[in-house]
Amino acid sequence: MPYSITYTTAGTTYNLNGANAGIGVTIRYLGDQGFGMAPMQRITQRGPLQQGDTDVGYRLDPRIIQLPLLVEAMTMDTGYTARKGLLKIFTPANGAGILRVTTDLYDRAILVVPMGGLDFNQDPQSGYHIRTVVQLRAADPTWYDPTIVNAAQTPTITGTPTPVPLTIPWTAGSSSINSTLNFTYDGDFISYPIISVTGPITNLLITHTTTGYAIGVSGTILVGDTWTFDLRYGQKTVTDQTGANKIANLTSGSSLADFAIILGANTITVTGTTTTSASTVNITYYTRYTGV
Repeated sequence: MPYSITYTTAGTTYNLNGANAGIGVTIRYLGDQGFGMAPMQRITQRGPLQQGDTDVGYRLDPRIIQLPLLVEAMTMDTGYTARKGLLKIFTPANGAGILRVTTDLYDRAILVVPMGGLDFNQDPQSGYHIRTVVQLRAADPTWYDPTIVNAAQTPTITGTPTPVPLTIPWTAGSSSINSTLNFTYDGDFISYPIISVTGPITNLLITHTTTGYAIGVSGTILVGDTWTFDLRYGQKTVTDQTGANKIANLTSGSSLADFAIILGANTITVTGTTTTSASTVNITYYTRYTGV
Protein backbone atom coordinates (compact mmCIF):
# COMPACT_ATOMS: atom_id res chain seq x y z
CA MET A 1 0.00 0.00 0.00
CA PRO A 2 1.47 3.45 -0.90
CA TYR A 3 1.78 6.21 1.67
CA SER A 4 -1.60 7.70 2.53
CA ILE A 5 -2.40 10.70 4.71
CA THR A 6 -6.03 11.73 5.25
CA TYR A 7 -8.06 14.10 7.38
CA THR A 8 -11.61 13.22 8.44
CA THR A 9 -13.98 15.87 9.72
CA ALA A 10 -17.78 16.07 9.95
CA GLY A 11 -18.06 12.57 8.48
CA THR A 12 -16.05 13.36 5.32
CA THR A 13 -12.53 12.06 4.62
CA TYR A 14 -10.17 14.20 2.56
CA ASN A 15 -7.00 13.01 0.85
CA LEU A 16 -4.00 15.18 1.78
CA ASN A 17 -1.76 13.43 -0.74
CA GLY A 18 -3.92 13.09 -3.84
CA ALA A 19 -7.18 14.04 -5.53
CA ASN A 20 -10.39 15.15 -3.82
CA ALA A 21 -13.07 14.87 -6.48
CA GLY A 22 -15.83 16.32 -4.31
CA ILE A 23 -14.14 19.72 -4.01
CA GLY A 24 -12.01 19.62 -7.14
CA VAL A 25 -8.66 19.90 -5.38
CA THR A 26 -5.55 17.72 -5.74
CA ILE A 27 -3.15 18.13 -2.82
CA ARG A 28 0.52 17.26 -2.68
CA TYR A 29 1.90 16.38 0.73
CA LEU A 30 5.33 17.99 1.18
CA GLY A 31 6.33 16.65 4.60
CA ASP A 32 5.38 16.95 8.23
CA GLN A 33 6.59 18.30 11.54
CA GLY A 34 5.52 17.08 14.95
CA PHE A 35 4.79 13.41 14.18
CA GLY A 36 7.55 12.01 16.43
CA MET A 37 7.90 11.83 20.19
CA ALA A 38 5.18 13.72 22.02
CA PRO A 39 6.30 16.87 23.84
CA MET A 40 6.62 16.28 27.57
CA GLN A 41 7.63 17.76 30.91
CA ARG A 42 9.34 16.07 33.83
CA ILE A 43 7.76 16.58 37.25
CA THR A 44 10.24 17.12 40.06
CA GLN A 45 10.34 17.81 43.78
CA ARG A 46 13.09 19.44 45.81
CA GLY A 47 13.64 19.53 49.54
CA PRO A 48 14.99 22.63 51.35
CA LEU A 49 18.52 21.17 51.69
CA GLN A 50 18.46 18.77 48.74
CA GLN A 51 21.20 18.84 46.15
CA GLY A 52 19.60 18.57 42.74
CA ASP A 53 16.01 17.32 42.80
CA THR A 54 13.86 14.18 42.77
CA ASP A 55 12.20 13.06 39.55
CA VAL A 56 8.64 11.92 40.32
CA GLY A 57 7.25 11.38 36.83
CA TYR A 58 6.24 13.10 33.63
CA ARG A 59 3.26 14.48 31.75
CA LEU A 60 2.78 14.68 27.99
CA ASP A 61 1.97 18.11 26.58
CA PRO A 62 -0.44 18.82 23.70
CA ARG A 63 1.12 18.28 20.28
CA ILE A 64 1.29 20.82 17.44
CA ILE A 65 1.48 19.24 13.99
CA GLN A 66 2.47 21.20 10.87
CA LEU A 67 1.69 19.93 7.38
CA PRO A 68 3.27 21.68 4.36
CA LEU A 69 0.85 21.26 1.44
CA LEU A 70 0.90 22.25 -2.22
CA VAL A 71 -2.01 22.66 -4.64
CA GLU A 72 -0.92 23.41 -8.19
CA ALA A 73 -2.96 26.00 -10.07
CA MET A 74 -2.30 27.46 -13.52
CA THR A 75 -4.82 30.32 -13.40
CA MET A 76 -6.17 32.72 -10.84
CA ASP A 77 -9.56 31.00 -10.92
CA THR A 78 -8.09 27.56 -10.19
CA GLY A 79 -5.96 29.13 -7.48
CA TYR A 80 -8.98 30.53 -5.70
CA THR A 81 -10.80 27.23 -6.18
CA ALA A 82 -7.87 25.58 -4.40
CA ARG A 83 -8.10 28.10 -1.57
CA LYS A 84 -11.79 27.42 -1.21
CA GLY A 85 -11.17 23.67 -1.09
CA LEU A 86 -8.45 23.90 1.56
CA LEU A 87 -10.60 26.18 3.72
CA LYS A 88 -13.45 23.69 3.43
CA ILE A 89 -11.21 20.85 4.60
CA PHE A 90 -9.68 22.72 7.53
CA THR A 91 -12.53 24.99 8.56
CA PRO A 92 -12.48 25.58 12.35
CA ALA A 93 -14.71 23.27 14.36
CA ASN A 94 -15.34 22.48 18.02
CA GLY A 95 -15.17 18.73 17.42
CA ALA A 96 -11.86 17.00 16.72
CA GLY A 97 -11.00 15.62 13.29
CA ILE A 98 -8.93 12.51 12.61
CA LEU A 99 -5.52 12.78 10.97
CA ARG A 100 -4.57 9.33 9.69
CA VAL A 101 -1.30 8.03 8.27
CA THR A 102 -1.16 4.64 6.53
CA THR A 103 1.87 2.84 5.12
CA ASP A 104 2.77 -0.75 4.31
CA LEU A 105 4.00 -1.14 7.89
CA TYR A 106 1.45 0.59 10.05
CA ASP A 107 -1.81 2.50 10.41
CA ARG A 108 -1.86 5.41 12.87
CA ALA A 109 -4.36 8.13 13.71
CA ILE A 110 -4.57 11.11 16.04
CA LEU A 111 -7.39 13.48 17.04
CA VAL A 112 -6.68 17.09 16.05
CA VAL A 113 -8.30 20.48 15.56
CA PRO A 114 -7.16 23.16 13.04
CA MET A 115 -5.45 26.13 14.63
CA GLY A 116 -4.07 28.16 11.74
CA GLY A 117 -1.75 28.32 8.78
CA LEU A 118 -4.26 29.05 6.02
CA ASP A 119 -3.56 32.77 5.66
CA PHE A 120 -2.54 32.30 1.97
CA ASN A 121 0.12 35.01 1.93
CA GLN A 122 0.97 34.99 -1.77
CA ASP A 123 2.27 37.21 -4.54
CA PRO A 124 0.14 36.62 -7.69
CA GLN A 125 3.10 37.68 -9.84
CA SER A 126 4.93 34.50 -8.77
CA GLY A 127 2.13 32.21 -9.93
CA TYR A 128 -1.10 30.79 -8.61
CA HIS A 129 0.09 27.60 -6.89
CA ILE A 130 -1.01 27.37 -3.27
CA ARG A 131 1.76 26.60 -0.83
CA THR A 132 0.70 26.61 2.79
CA VAL A 133 1.51 25.01 6.13
CA VAL A 134 -1.54 23.76 7.99
CA GLN A 135 -1.26 23.77 11.79
CA LEU A 136 -3.16 21.17 13.79
CA ARG A 137 -3.36 20.79 17.58
CA ALA A 138 -3.76 17.43 19.33
CA ALA A 139 -4.96 17.88 22.92
CA ASP A 140 -4.18 14.19 23.44
CA PRO A 141 -0.71 13.90 21.87
CA THR A 142 -0.69 10.11 21.52
CA TRP A 143 -1.28 8.33 18.22
CA TYR A 144 -3.41 5.19 18.06
CA ASP A 145 -4.05 2.24 15.78
CA PRO A 146 -7.60 2.90 14.42
CA THR A 147 -8.49 -0.80 14.72
CA ILE A 148 -10.20 -1.07 18.10
CA VAL A 149 -9.12 -4.05 20.21
CA ASN A 150 -11.54 -6.37 21.95
CA ALA A 151 -9.67 -8.05 24.78
CA ALA A 152 -10.57 -11.74 24.76
CA GLN A 153 -9.85 -14.74 26.98
CA THR A 154 -11.94 -17.74 28.03
CA PRO A 155 -12.37 -17.62 31.84
CA THR A 156 -14.03 -19.85 34.43
CA ILE A 157 -17.40 -19.52 36.08
CA THR A 158 -19.38 -21.08 38.89
CA GLY A 159 -23.02 -21.95 38.51
CA THR A 160 -25.06 -23.69 35.83
CA PRO A 161 -23.15 -23.22 32.56
CA THR A 162 -24.61 -21.91 29.31
CA PRO A 163 -22.17 -21.13 26.45
CA VAL A 164 -22.39 -17.47 25.34
CA PRO A 165 -20.00 -15.70 22.89
CA LEU A 166 -18.77 -12.47 24.50
CA THR A 167 -16.00 -9.93 23.94
CA ILE A 168 -14.55 -11.39 27.10
CA PRO A 169 -16.06 -14.84 26.52
CA TRP A 170 -17.23 -16.70 29.55
CA THR A 171 -19.73 -19.46 30.13
CA ALA A 172 -22.53 -17.61 31.86
CA GLY A 173 -24.64 -19.39 34.41
CA SER A 174 -27.48 -18.53 36.76
CA SER A 175 -25.29 -18.07 39.84
CA SER A 176 -22.14 -15.95 39.50
CA ILE A 177 -19.19 -15.07 37.35
CA ASN A 178 -15.51 -15.27 38.20
CA SER A 179 -13.59 -14.48 35.04
CA THR A 180 -9.87 -13.95 34.48
CA LEU A 181 -8.62 -12.21 31.36
CA ASN A 182 -4.94 -12.36 30.35
CA PHE A 183 -3.52 -10.51 27.35
CA THR A 184 -0.41 -8.66 26.17
CA TYR A 185 -0.61 -5.02 25.11
CA ASP A 186 2.03 -4.09 22.52
CA GLY A 187 1.60 -0.31 22.37
CA ASP A 188 4.22 2.00 23.83
CA PHE A 189 1.82 4.17 25.85
CA ILE A 190 -0.97 3.21 28.24
CA SER A 191 -4.54 3.08 26.91
CA TYR A 192 -7.71 3.93 28.83
CA PRO A 193 -10.47 1.49 27.81
CA ILE A 194 -14.22 1.69 27.39
CA ILE A 195 -16.09 -0.99 29.35
CA SER A 196 -19.65 -1.90 28.41
CA VAL A 197 -21.67 -4.00 30.88
CA THR A 198 -25.10 -5.49 30.20
CA GLY A 199 -27.14 -6.85 33.10
CA PRO A 200 -28.24 -8.60 35.06
CA ILE A 201 -25.14 -8.48 37.25
CA THR A 202 -25.09 -7.81 41.00
CA ASN A 203 -22.08 -6.40 42.84
CA LEU A 204 -19.95 -6.20 39.71
CA LEU A 205 -16.22 -5.88 40.38
CA ILE A 206 -13.66 -5.39 37.59
CA THR A 207 -10.08 -5.56 38.90
CA HIS A 208 -6.86 -4.95 37.01
CA THR A 209 -4.84 -7.32 39.16
CA THR A 210 -1.56 -6.26 37.53
CA THR A 211 -1.91 -2.69 38.79
CA GLY A 212 -4.35 -3.19 41.67
CA TYR A 213 -6.89 -0.66 40.41
CA ALA A 214 -10.54 -1.69 40.36
CA ILE A 215 -14.04 -0.55 39.42
CA GLY A 216 -16.99 -1.82 41.43
CA VAL A 217 -20.75 -1.32 41.30
CA SER A 218 -22.86 -1.38 44.46
CA GLY A 219 -26.19 -3.08 43.77
CA THR A 220 -27.52 -4.55 40.54
CA ILE A 221 -27.28 -3.63 36.88
CA LEU A 222 -30.74 -4.77 35.81
CA VAL A 223 -31.55 -7.13 32.99
CA GLY A 224 -31.64 -5.21 29.70
CA ASP A 225 -29.66 -2.27 31.12
CA THR A 226 -26.27 -1.42 29.64
CA TRP A 227 -23.79 0.70 31.54
CA THR A 228 -20.80 2.28 29.79
CA PHE A 229 -17.62 3.06 31.73
CA ASP A 230 -15.69 5.51 29.54
CA LEU A 231 -12.26 5.77 31.13
CA ARG A 232 -10.63 7.96 28.48
CA TYR A 233 -9.15 11.27 29.60
CA GLY A 234 -11.62 14.06 29.06
CA GLN A 235 -14.42 11.56 29.69
CA LYS A 236 -14.22 9.47 32.90
CA THR A 237 -17.96 8.85 32.88
CA VAL A 238 -20.36 6.09 33.88
CA THR A 239 -23.73 6.20 32.13
CA ASP A 240 -26.60 3.85 31.40
CA GLN A 241 -28.32 3.30 28.06
CA THR A 242 -30.38 6.47 28.54
CA GLY A 243 -27.33 8.61 29.28
CA ALA A 244 -28.11 8.90 32.98
CA ASN A 245 -25.10 9.42 35.26
CA LYS A 246 -24.32 6.30 37.34
CA ILE A 247 -21.12 7.38 39.10
CA ALA A 248 -22.96 7.50 42.43
CA ASN A 249 -23.44 3.73 42.16
CA LEU A 250 -19.71 3.00 42.19
CA THR A 251 -18.09 1.53 45.29
CA SER A 252 -15.72 3.69 47.31
CA GLY A 253 -12.61 1.88 46.11
CA SER A 254 -13.31 2.45 42.41
CA SER A 255 -10.63 4.25 40.38
CA LEU A 256 -11.86 5.68 37.09
CA ALA A 257 -8.74 7.82 36.84
CA ASP A 258 -6.12 5.09 37.09
CA PHE A 259 -7.73 1.98 35.58
CA ALA A 260 -5.81 1.52 32.31
CA ILE A 261 -4.33 -1.00 29.92
CA ILE A 262 -0.59 -1.01 30.64
CA LEU A 263 2.46 -1.91 28.58
CA GLY A 264 3.14 -5.65 28.41
CA ALA A 265 1.16 -8.25 30.37
CA ASN A 266 -2.31 -7.39 31.69
CA THR A 267 -4.53 -9.49 33.93
CA ILE A 268 -8.12 -8.40 34.57
CA THR A 269 -10.69 -10.24 36.67
CA VAL A 270 -14.46 -9.82 36.51
CA THR A 271 -16.71 -11.03 39.32
CA GLY A 272 -20.42 -10.67 40.08
CA THR A 273 -23.53 -12.58 41.09
CA THR A 274 -27.06 -13.13 39.80
CA THR A 275 -25.96 -13.44 36.19
CA THR A 276 -27.76 -15.05 33.27
CA SER A 277 -26.91 -15.81 29.66
CA ALA A 278 -27.75 -12.15 28.89
CA SER A 279 -24.95 -10.84 31.13
CA THR A 280 -21.93 -9.41 29.28
CA VAL A 281 -18.81 -7.38 30.01
CA ASN A 282 -16.99 -5.92 26.98
CA ILE A 283 -13.59 -4.25 27.33
CA THR A 284 -12.35 -2.37 24.26
CA TYR A 285 -9.38 -0.09 23.73
CA TYR A 286 -7.05 1.43 21.16
CA THR A 287 -3.36 0.56 20.99
CA ARG A 288 -1.59 3.87 21.59
CA TYR A 289 1.85 5.25 20.66
CA THR A 290 3.87 8.30 21.69
CA GLY A 291 4.88 9.01 18.07
CA VAL A 292 5.20 7.72 14.51
